[in-house]
Amino acid sequence: MSPSPTQSKAETATSDVAARLRLAVARLQRIVRQQAMGGLNLAEGSCLAIIDRHGPLSLSDVASRENLSAPTITKIVTRLESQGLIERLADPADRRVSLVAVSKNGAELLERLRSSRTAYLHRKLRELSDEDLGRLLAALPVLEALATEHTEDPAP
Repeated sequence: MSPSPTQSKAETATSDVAARLRLAVARLQRIVRQQAMGGLNLAEGSCLAIIDRHGPLSLSDVASRENLSAPTITKIVTRLESQGLIERLADPADRRVSLVAVSKNGAELLERLRSSRTAYLHRKLRELSDEDLGRLLAALPVLEALATEHTEDPAP
């Protein structure tokens, strides 16, 4: 059975919204990430944020969450550790396993990065008209619901 003309228009509108939303979110994410990286590349920042949110974690857990190979995660974690941003801990359940946790310096860096990015967005939002700001505020619950449906972790 073919869809009715109304369904077809609704499906087209939904596809258009999805494409525009994907592009807008990707662009905004890229712009916000570029505001402050604290000397980290994207992979390092993402790993540090995941370890902060879910740690302490084993290297295999970090690799799984980042969808990266074990050798790649080992290199990233080694760089983060050499910068004093994470520390290795023994797994209390299995002393042969090494866990990684965010160090005090790593937590401070993440806080500075997040604050800097929030301040950037605050400045941009102040440029909006009251009407546009109201529309954005009204859309936030929907955007937040869409963002929580998936379990991927955001970068710092």
